[in-house]
Amino acid sequence: MRIPTVSVGVRATPITPDNRSTAVTIATWLLLIILIIMFLSREAIKFVVLRKFQIDDLLILLATLFAVGLSVTTLVLASNGLGVLRPLTVRRADVFMKLYYASDFLYISSLCFAKLSLVSFFYGVGVKKVHRRIVQGLGVFIITWTIASLVAVAFQCGLPRPWEMLTLRCYNSGVFWIVYCIIDMTTDVSIIMLSVNLVAYLQVNLSRKITVVACFAPRVLVIVAALARLIYLYPINPHMKPAFNLWIPVICTQIQVCLSISTACIPYMKPFFEGVEAGVWRADDLRRKGMMVDELYAYRSAGGSLGTKGHGHSKGKEIYSMDSTIRATSYKYGRSTDVSPQIPTPVPLSPLT
Repeated sequence: MRIPTVSVGVRATPITPDNRSTAVTIATWLLLIILIIMFLSREAIKFVVLRKFQIDDLLILLATLFAVGLSVTTLVLASNGLGVLRPLTVRRADVFMKLYYASDFLYISSLCFAKLSLVSFFYGVGVKKVHRRIVQGLGVFIITWTIASLVAVAFQCGLPRPWEMLTLRCYNSGVFWIVYCIIDMTTDVSIIMLSVNLVAYLQVNLSRKITVVACFAPRVLVIVAALARLIYLYPINPHMKPAFNLWIPVICTQIQVCLSISTACIPYMKPFFEGVEAGVWRADDLRRKGMMVDELYAYRSAGGSLGTKGHGHSKGKEIYSMDSTIRATSYKYGRSTDVSPQIPTPVPLSPLT
């Protein structure tokens, strides 16, 4: 009995002018892998440095989960006719509209939580009450605008089927996305300006300040991606074969979400921690050295001998050597006069102190 051979290899549909679904699939997988790698790298580096889970970690985790959901939705859209120039059946059109309807919610939510993770960071390192209030106000504005946007998307078409965006029962979504894009870009610009305001209070050299600002400067790419998405999305209407023409805005959406999460992870990489957190570690180290010096002075004032014979002599030499080493190390941070034996408290090198 002859068994017919069956090919187990899955052949991808070639990219043609009438079929862009494979391009959508490839771009979605690539961007999904990049944002997951960035998120895991951020969490690994932060755990090594701080060894604790904070509110900004929860926010970036939620942003990543919504981004993963968006990518899964996009992959299913690509398998249901997105980017394919052919008529849709009633069933496939209904699935397509529901998935695209859900993707708007995931897109807005992912961007919101990615921004809030940075806002949470700025609030934690704020050194002035005015600075904290500005950051707090920005966070409240982002949350309020996101809720309003989700409500607008939820009722973009007539009830009881608000997801039927291929019909003529919807409001002009192009105007909504223009307003959303403008406010979205404004909040990204505000985040970049907050980073400039942050370094103004850091007592570090200019190169360190440039490094800190450079960690937030890539948010400009998020603004470019948002603008590109709007340019391709605005002209599309139900009369322009949206199931095919939406393939470019969908890829731009994936790029914007990936960049938003990735740029929110960049400030937690090691160069940033070296520039901002080093002041805390250095100040703590100097305080410990100052405590050791005070103990040595107290020991000597109490009549402790540093020149006894035998074991005591060896111990005295060890303490004297330690005292000299600490004194020499402390010289570059400032030394008190010979009248007072106290070492001045070093000036904090970071607002995080």
